[in-house]
Amino acid sequence: MEYINIPASANEFFVLFHGTGGNEYSLLTVTGDIDPNASVISFLGEEGAGETRRFFKPLVNRQLQRDDFNKKVAAFLTLWDTVKPTDAKITFIGYSNGANFVLGLLGKRPDIAENIVLLHPSNLEYTFEKGSNSRIFLTVGANDPLSVPGDVMKLAKQLTEQFPSTELKMLDSGHEVTLIEVRAAAEYLKKE
Repeated sequence: MEYINIPASANEFFVLFHGTGGNEYSLLTVTGDIDPNASVISFLGEEGAGETRRFFKPLVNRQLQRDDFNKKVAAFLTLWDTVKPTDAKITFIGYSNGANFVLGLLGKRPDIAENIVLLHPSNLEYTFEKGSNSRIFLTVGANDPLSVPGDVMKLAKQLTEQFPSTELKMLDSGHEVTLIEVRAAAEYLKKE
């Protein structure tokens, strides 16, 4: 999996996972708004290209293609073990398809990062056998046709059972990243 690494002055890393059709540059403005001094590692999904680029195969009848999804998660974790920063505070940020991919990573490695920001994830029947002290912040739009608000609320409740520091922010928006949610994520990350 390709990625870019942008070192900065702070000993904090944002690890980014774009949405469908995005690329490794898609969420850089988000991290710049949250903390312009943080370093960034941003990954490029390998499935599809251009408008269809993503981290795993498309859903079939709103269901994950589990074999492919698990294979992509395992491959990422192998790569992550070779590139992850040491002695740094790590925050994973995923949008839509990228957020769903991060949820798969949490299922296999619940302590992968201190903070997790999930922008418009979907509830795709993830399994979390154990949790951690990782802090999780989710957002969803009240008019989001892809990340159904009621399903994301159920996902937040499921996460809370394993990850007690989970918070959901419902927005008056659709399936896009808004300045209001970026500011809300920044506030959440500052609370520690």
